[in-house]
Amino acid sequence: MKNKLLVIYNTCGMNLDAPYIIDYYINSIEGLLEQDFEDYKIVLSMYKNSLKCKKVLAQRFGNKISYVFYDEGLLTVNQTFNKTIQLCVEKFGKFEGYFYVNSGMTFGPCRTTTHPVHGSAYYDRDPNILKKLYETFKSGPYSMATVLVDWDAGFSQIGFKYDSGPPAQIQGEDFIIPVGKAVNAHIQIYSHEFYEAYGRRVVPDVFAAYCSESIHSFLNAAIKKKWVIMKDIILHHQGTLEGSSSASFPHRSLKYGNPWNNLLHGRSALDFINDPEAIEAGLGYEECNQIMMHKEEAFDENGYAKYPEKLKEIIKKYFFLSKDEFDYDKIICKHILNYKS
Repeated sequence: MKNKLLVIYNTCGMNLDAPYIIDYYINSIEGLLEQDFEDYKIVLSMYKNSLKCKKVLAQRFGNKISYVFYDEGLLTVNQTFNKTIQLCVEKFGKFEGYFYVNSGMTFGPCRTTTHPVHGSAYYDRDPNILKKLYETFKSGPYSMATVLVDWDAGFSQIGFKYDSGPPAQIQGEDFIIPVGKAVNAHIQIYSHEFYEAYGRRVVPDVFAAYCSESIHSFLNAAIKKKWVIMKDIILHHQGTLEGSSSASFPHRSLKYGNPWNNLLHGRSALDFINDPEAIEAGLGYEECNQIMMHKEEAFDENGYAKYPEKLKEIIKKYFFLSKDEFDYDKIICKHILNYKS
């Protein structure tokens, strides 16, 4: 396949244009452009960033990258990521994988030296990250491949201690995330098979905020694939660069008073938690907080669903919005998709 990876760098400025934020964007995008890798396209997906911010980035990068601007409506980052993939597949054709990059990511570890003007830290940039992650992604039956980050990784769920100090790295061999487990999804590749299986979407779009990672292992198991974390690499993640869950504002306000029942369009998590068919198919949800534990007998020794079509049907029913609820064709956006990028 000609198109190996579509790299989508996601920002949600909510009209913020502080110099340190724009500088951070520039550093991150430059890190992507420096990657020693062929057949990838970079798209800057921006939700309600300021005109100043958009101009600075467009002048800096020109047609080296593509751009999608979301300036209207209330949209979550899950929805804009899905829409950006759809636009690019229509323009360029399908890719082997779709690489989600949170705006707080850099392509190397953080150093303590600070910039003499605005005080931001310098970052060593590694030009081999994309190549190494792609090789991991292609090395096994994987539909998701994730990179370890140094902040807000959520790795305690899979047995790695995480505190105020450096997190324990996954070393020696890649780590396959077991069914029912999850880590925070700041930077990872999703396969084209994943995209097709869930109706030209890779990230569940029912969530107002919080908890969407908790079902990723089930999305993989339903298509008989796995979710892997790449070994021996750790990248710096600047958490809350734009504000926590900023892309979900004002959706992130808790309708039912708790994070795990915070869904869009009047939906309630209790519907699938209490659905006998969902339980029988093996669905679990927010297992780190004991909300809905999956039925182990519904999976084989490889961690694949024994009733894959049933589990996939349940997932699509409860975690992806219907076209009546949310129509991707009606999302208003402007885009400049460059073949040269």
